[in-house]
Amino acid sequence: MTLSDNIFQPGVILHEVIAGAFKASGSSFDAWCVENNVNRTTARQATYGQSGGDRGKELLSRMINDAGREVVSISYRARIEAEAKRCNEAAA
Repeated sequence: MTLSDNIFQPGVILHEVIAGAFKASGSSFDAWCVENNVNRTTARQATYGQSGGDRGKELLSRMINDAGREVVSISYRARIEAEAKRCNEAAA
């Protein structure tokens, strides 16, 4: 895991962003798992933070790199900002 991976909070948003980045590139989360011989459930647990050990963090970093680190970063930020706006509007 790289230091820049710390900007990502594992969970549903990160999972959807990674899956979306794969889809936008013409692939899919499932296809990545097959191509990399990674159990889909194991990969999903890494994106959701349920595999927080060294192997889970390494797997998450690989997925982010392969999905496109810049795409994931931009998309993740946009999703977090949209969620914050939604929460603020709901609280108003």
